[in-house]
Amino acid sequence: MIKRVQFWLGWLFIQILARIPYTVANGLAHVSVGFMWMANSRARPITEVNLGICFPEMTPEQRQSLVKASLFETNASIIDMARCWVRSKADLEERISKVDGLEYLDETAAAGRGTLVLLPHLGSWEIVSLYLSSRYSVTALYREPRTKALADFIRQQRQRHGARLISIGTAGLRAVLQALRANDMALLFPDQVPPRHSGQFAPFFGEPTLTMTLGSKLLQRSGARAVCAYCKRLPGGRYELVFRPVDEAIYDVDLNTSLAGLNKSVEACVRECPEQYQWEYRRFKFLTDYRRRYYW
Repeated sequence: MIKRVQFWLGWLFIQILARIPYTVANGLAHVSVGFMWMANSRARPITEVNLGICFPEMTPEQRQSLVKASLFETNASIIDMARCWVRSKADLEERISKVDGLEYLDETAAAGRGTLVLLPHLGSWEIVSLYLSSRYSVTALYREPRTKALADFIRQQRQRHGARLISIGTAGLRAVLQALRANDMALLFPDQVPPRHSGQFAPFFGEPTLTMTLGSKLLQRSGARAVCAYCKRLPGGRYELVFRPVDEAIYDVDLNTSLAGLNKSVEACVRECPEQYQWEYRRFKFLTDYRRRYYW
C-alpha cells in the first residue's frame, strides 16, 4: 500500500513538472537553489568538493558562482527529465534550436560499424536519447530505480520514442554487444562510478578516478566507433544538441590508455559548459586505496 501511494505521488509530481510553463520552471529552480544554499543541503558541499578538485585555479568567488549555477542547472535538469517522459516527441523536437557537430555522428554512423554514444551527465541528456532513438536503432543500458512501479513507468516513457532499454546485468551487456556488432547504436553513461570489480582508476580532470571499463571493452570486442554527445540547455526552454569526436586513445588495446582517452573525451565536453554538468554526483568518492572521500 505504501509503495503504491509513493508511486502515485511520484507520478503526480512528474506530471506537474512536465506541464508547468518554462518561465515558472526557471523560477522554481532558482527558488529551490536559495533553499538548498541556506539549508546547506548535501548537494552544496558535494558540488564544492568536486569543483575544488577539477578547477583548483578558480578563485573562491568564481567557484561559489559556479556552485550556484550548477545547483540551478541540476534542478532544471529534473524538470527537463519530467518533460521528456511526458510530453510528445514533436513538442520536444521543436525546442531543439541547433545541432552542432552532427558531422561527427554521421561520420561514425557511416563507418559500417556500430556506434557507441558516450553520454555524460551533462545538460539534458534525455533529449539526446529522444533525438537519436527517433532516427536510429538504439539500445541503452540503465540502472532501475528501487521502486518497481516507478521503474516500469520510467522505462515505458523512455522507450515510447523508440529506444530499447536494457537493465544493467550480464544479459544487458550481451544485448548491447550484439547491437554494436549488428552495426546499431548503443548509449552509455561513461561517468558513473562503477562497482570496484568493474572499474579501474584513470585521470579525470587530473584526479585518479574510478572509471568504468565497460565502454572500452565494448569498443574492443565489437569493433564499434564512439562519439560523445550532450544537450545544452538554452534560454527560453530551447536546446542545442552537441556531438563531439572522442580522443583516439580510447581505441587503444591497453586498458589504462583507453580509459584515459575516455575520461579525456568526457572532460572536453564538460569544459564546454561546466555549469551544466552534474557536479552534485559524488564522482570522486573513492580514493586510489578505495577509502571513501569525505564530502561533508
